[in-house]
Amino acid sequence: AGPCGLAVAVAAKTAGLDYVILDRGCVTNSLIEYPYYLTFFSTAERLEIGNVPFTIPEPKPTRREALAYYRKVVQHHDL
Repeated sequence: AGPCGLAVAVAAKTAGLDYVILDRGCVTNSLIEYPYYLTFFSTAERLEIGNVPFTIPEPKPTRREALAYYRKVVQHHDL
């Protein structure tokens, strides 16, 4: 699942609902195709999911930082 799918999964788990996460590849597979040195338009704070802090040195994350963050969300929430 991408970032939106992860956010929905966290919300479903928090609400005690059954859920299934699907993606055609690894977690956030859609971001894998982004240019390697891409910097996101949104700030890290606006991309946070499930009360997991997105702490980085610059206001806007790079592709690499976003991928690491979304994997951290998966681990934190045991998705």
